[in-house]
Amino acid sequence: MEREASELSNFISSYWNYYLELEEAFKQTQKYVAFDKHNDKTYSVEYLKLIQAVCSEIDVVAKEIARHFDQSFDEIKKPTIIHWGYFIANNIPQITEVQVYLDRNYVVRPWEKFGYEQYSDKNGNIRYRLRSDCKSPSWWSDYNKLKHERTSRNSDGQINFEKANLKNMVLSLAALFSLESIYIGMIHTDFGPRIEESSVFDMQYDDSSEPVGDR
Repeated sequence: MEREASELSNFISSYWNYYLELEEAFKQTQKYVAFDKHNDKTYSVEYLKLIQAVCSEIDVVAKEIARHFDQSFDEIKKPTIIHWGYFIANNIPQITEVQVYLDRNYVVRPWEKFGYEQYSDKNGNIRYRLRSDCKSPSWWSDYNKLKHERTSRNSDGQINFEKANLKNMVLSLAALFSLESIYIGMIHTDFGPRIEESSVFDMQYDDSSEPVGDR
């Protein structure tokens, strides 16, 4: 039990507390843009900064969690979402069913249809790919466009900078919140530290009236 409590304490101090800092920064943006779906397309430099920080942290946290489930993850060189996504989706399958509530009128499913699989290439090497019935999260694709192609335009003439909007801000932060919350619930012990709860989000599984990750 001491080992589990120590593991939880380390995760809280290393990751959850930083999540709360990111959440607080997001809360401050409400002074300028109301958290309402009518404002989904509102974009700004502040959202750009926060989305990049949040998605970078998702990459870090997801790798840590993947490593927790299978230490062979460390053998993968330069792991990306297709690698840690495999370990997350196969060890926390319920994450695809989680609904995150900003309020009762603003509900998102940031990990919907999230899933990856292993396969062997013609040389017998283990590879990873998106499952045929799944798709990469839209907020992750948009994050990469913001990171690598910010001034490019899509087929509709929209510049990628406009993807630094409220919708992607909510989706990415909700993704980090739900990933960490579910994982904390899995490693939580009665002897662990007090965990400060989110002041922005609640979550539950589809068709459930019970909240997830009650701490």
